[in-house]
Amino acid sequence: MALVVGNLLAPEGPPAEALARHLGVPVAAIRVVDLLLRALDSRQKVAVWRHNYRVELSEGVEGEVLARKIGGVRLWTERDRMRREGPSAARLRWCQLWPVVVVGAGPAGLFAALRLGEAGVPVVLVDRGGPVEDRVPAVNRHWRGGPLDEENNLLFGEGGAGTFSDGKIYTRRRDGELGYIFRVLVDCGADPEILQETWAHIGTDKVRALLPKLRERLRANGVEVRYHTRLVGIKTDAGRVVGVELLDREGARSLLQTERLLIATGHSARDTMKLLLDAGASAVTRPIAIGARIEHPQALIDAGRYGHPRGARPEALPPASYRLAYNPPSGRSSYTFCMCPGGMVVPANHATEQVVVNGMSFAARRAVWANSAVIVQVYPEDYPGTDPEAGLRFQAAIEAAAWQSTGGAGAPAQRADDFLEDRLSTELPRTSYPMGVVPVDLRRVLPPAVIVGMKQAIREFDHKVPGFAGPEGVLIAPETRTTSPLRFVRGEDLQSTSLGGLYPVGEGAGYAGGIISAALDGHRAAEAVMAREGTPR
Repeated sequence: MALVVGNLLAPEGPPAEALARHLGVPVAAIRVVDLLLRALDSRQKVAVWRHNYRVELSEGVEGEVLARKIGGVRLWTERDRMRREGPSAARLRWCQLWPVVVVGAGPAGLFAALRLGEAGVPVVLVDRGGPVEDRVPAVNRHWRGGPLDEENNLLFGEGGAGTFSDGKIYTRRRDGELGYIFRVLVDCGADPEILQETWAHIGTDKVRALLPKLRERLRANGVEVRYHTRLVGIKTDAGRVVGVELLDREGARSLLQTERLLIATGHSARDTMKLLLDAGASAVTRPIAIGARIEHPQALIDAGRYGHPRGARPEALPPASYRLAYNPPSGRSSYTFCMCPGGMVVPANHATEQVVVNGMSFAARRAVWANSAVIVQVYPEDYPGTDPEAGLRFQAAIEAAAWQSTGGAGAPAQRADDFLEDRLSTELPRTSYPMGVVPVDLRRVLPPAVIVGMKQAIREFDHKVPGFAGPEGVLIAPETRTTSPLRFVRGEDLQSTSLGGLYPVGEGAGYAGGIISAALDGHRAAEAVMAREGTPR
């Protein structure tokens, strides 16, 4: 028998002593203490850590504690135990002659392939980009002024866009399927603290280090991994997938037969989205949010969130984060997204003559800057047309306008105070953006409704983080790829409703919005495939 004790202030001494005081029992009655989650609470301008524990007590004591009805205390149930253990490791007898093909080695594709492989299902995993060992050098060469590799870049390749991000994995749950995903990440080298942190992050450097180990685990479970291999055709018969055509970097084409195709290519593989539409997959437009990255000195954010004098953040506290939202009585909602403490703003385009920005942090978060996206809701009615590709064209037009505004010399940027007053910035401070920034009035780049929403939000956020709207804030634009502007329609079995055997998965399919949600969607798609085609051994 055990209890769950939630929202307890982090103890300065042994947790058992603090728990004993909180529960009103002798320390000797505390048999086992297991930290479930920890979260940094800075809502009152004084940052404190709060913990959730699983606590085993001496026989008979649980009932006495529960009878006192202490807030945040409940019984640990069999449901808790079962959900925390994750999916069954049982292997299946695969009923199909052909392997499952998974396209895309981002979080959704990796965890779909891993779950299938661990269950004994034959899998071929392909990605147009390279493994992390040659992907990172390709990106670094581009950042130093070299040519952009349109097949192997910040967006395409092992790990997906998450390889060049903060590695944010924000979720309060660590049980069931999510617990499985987190434990795999730890097994492959992520810091075990992510098992408890509610605002956990891995760091882009740690993500890059764990990917080869995850690849080894895939291959150890029989998954065939093919990098630098692009999906160029989908073969169908009577409304069902029967094969795929692949193209490797040497130009060799191959046909692979399959009746189960999982597409997990992320939100930027626009050519793959068109391929699915042409093959008969139904899709609909969906809302997105766009705007710009805003970068500040990290010390400004620390002072605003923790209440300490600027530059005096205690060593015990991490670089401060924030999540801010503004929902006006009328107009469009705005919010911050993908906040990167101690991070940098990075280019996230996959083709030439376009500008797209994103943010990332290394594990230590030691950079002097903090950044996040300030984005505004955009609706399908804003798109140029009503067909499924209308949102893609909307994004592309903004990205092209950004490139044209600087003549390809960098990303358009504007100080926050100048942005609010519709002034062109006469000079810009040094920023983290590796490709350089150019002063541009962002009204040349972003739609009017987005400009209005961003202005409202930045003024509101300045009340919560003093200096947010000041001259030290620099907006670097555009942030257009927060999510996919279309969703491939799928049924309860996660198959396309119009093309049998196709499983649209993750962010690019319109069913996820980050590393963990994409990994979870891939895992669930794998379970759906197995439920339909596999039988227990």
